[in-house]
Amino acid sequence: MIDDGLVIRAVTEDELAAFRGCLAEAFGVDPTGDPDGLSRMRTLLDRSRSYCAFDGARMVGTCATWTMELAVCGGVVPMAGLTMVTVRPTHRRRGVLRRMIAAHLDDAAAHGEPVSGLWASDALIYGRFGYGVAAEGDEVTAGADDGFARGRVLDDIELLDDDEAARALPAIYRAGMARRPGMFSRTEAWWRTRRIADRPDYRRGRSPRRHAIASRAGAATGYVVYRQQLGFTDGRPAGTVDVEELVAHDATAEATLWHHVTHLDLFPRVAWWNAPTDCLAPLFTDDRRRVARGRRADTLWLRVGDVAAALAARRYADDGALNLAVGDVGAGPATTWRLTVDGGRGRCEPTDAAPDLTLDRAALGAIYLGGTRPSLLAGAGAIRGAAAALVVADRLFAWPIAPWCPEIF
Repeated sequence: MIDDGLVIRAVTEDELAAFRGCLAEAFGVDPTGDPDGLSRMRTLLDRSRSYCAFDGARMVGTCATWTMELAVCGGVVPMAGLTMVTVRPTHRRRGVLRRMIAAHLDDAAAHGEPVSGLWASDALIYGRFGYGVAAEGDEVTAGADDGFARGRVLDDIELLDDDEAARALPAIYRAGMARRPGMFSRTEAWWRTRRIADRPDYRRGRSPRRHAIASRAGAATGYVVYRQQLGFTDGRPAGTVDVEELVAHDATAEATLWHHVTHLDLFPRVAWWNAPTDCLAPLFTDDRRRVARGRRADTLWLRVGDVAAALAARRYADDGALNLAVGDVGAGPATTWRLTVDGGRGRCEPTDAAPDLTLDRAALGAIYLGGTRPSLLAGAGAIRGAAAALVVADRLFAWPIAPWCPEIF
């Protein structure tokens, strides 16, 4: 019991409909537009890791945790996926959110999850809780181009129905996750209810999802999931292909999948709202202006809770050592950690030595997957230390593949 009468506790089975109602109210959606939403929530949600705030008998806030594994540079780490965070407008500015996130972080520690991650609906909120932007995505549009991937030997391509996709895509995704930091594990139920089962309210006049896989010598090398929307302008085809997800194991597979979506008759425009920042599409075309990058947006936010475990879980681009003083925003003194990298593997332990660099958890989350150079954050005042130490940090935390989070969770 909290002294102002607010109670934070796990949701019960009987309260799931009210939980969903809070979500619908906060995000301004009509729950009747998704008639299977409550059933899907029952399938996916771990009630013991789903917290609600109550003012008396009234539910005034929600917060849930996905149990996940996160792909990091050269490895994986258990992650508590923070999701479904809402506070009713009648209870804003009363510490409800702070208490729910505290419950979430305590729960993550109890489950041995060194990091917490989320896809933020409001970018102003989570920095003060120690979350930093670890991955970003680009809006990419491409015009149909007969010269796309000209001269390249491409993989085979095959269209799959939903049942075939349900069998084939998870293994291709797992292989992609082993290569690309920022991707997260998906359970069988997640695949079935979120990635394969199609929601009519998500179509917005477009086709059902299409699934195409690339393969080489009989082995799958990637897949693309997309929708189509037919259109005509002045009697000419003006349809759009909306890419929802593209996972490629190498450049040839990526070229194959882009070639497929840019060569669909009647659909001269391809749009992907969440491409990795190192997407190769502009390099596959004769005319680079046919591929345009639009808005770059934050996607995955990370908070590093267990510094030693998190830094030991990933691999590093070079060897070296740094003393990192890591603290919480507005909290007490920072703890200094000695990160020692030998053979690309890190060991991290507390030290009484003077820090080479001082940063908060949000800054550590931002550099953790190699998506942001420490020296850039230092230029913005988020990391403090000598120039020589920043050179070492840039070298250690760099990674050749950009982090990418494939979907909102």
